[in-house]
Amino acid sequence: MNKALLLLSLGLVLALALRSQSLAELNAKYPVVTSYEVRSGILMTPKYSAEGQVCQMSIERQRGTRSGIMFDSFISDKLVKQIVDELAPRSERGEPRFGREDVVGIVTTGGMTRNMHEYENIDFDVMDGPNRERVVVISWKSEVQRRTRASPTSAVPALINGQCLVNAVTVKVDFRSFR
Repeated sequence: MNKALLLLSLGLVLALALRSQSLAELNAKYPVVTSYEVRSGILMTPKYSAEGQVCQMSIERQRGTRSGIMFDSFISDKLVKQIVDELAPRSERGEPRFGREDVVGIVTTGGMTRNMHEYENIDFDVMDGPNRERVVVISWKSEVQRRTRASPTSAVPALINGQCLVNAVTVKVDFRSFR
């Protein structure tokens, strides 16, 4: 009798510990993040301004996919260009800063390389990690940033007069001072 009760108790404890979490339980514990699959296995996650407009998109390869786990999260230059052209068409970007369509600055630190592309209305960065990770971030400039020709990375990463709700540490490098 004691063995049966012990086995029943152990089974009940295991069943409670191993039960899956419901959608309601997960929603109560964690914020819900919306992402869009722009290509098979590649997600775009938007951030919004206080007005509800997209002000930033991050693009990265999904690690856990329908076909299994993907350790290589690299996205080719050709595919980056196609996705950026689709999400932020050339007509929406405005004129390129410094008159250049290609990379206007490269920052390498701690095994990460950031290739910066700057336009009148948006900037986009292609960031590569040491293990073939690649993330693309497209940032729309606020009206204030467009008037002052400031990069989104020069703004305080918080909501100030309608700027993007971005929670990240940013660094502004003025490449004009290196001439």
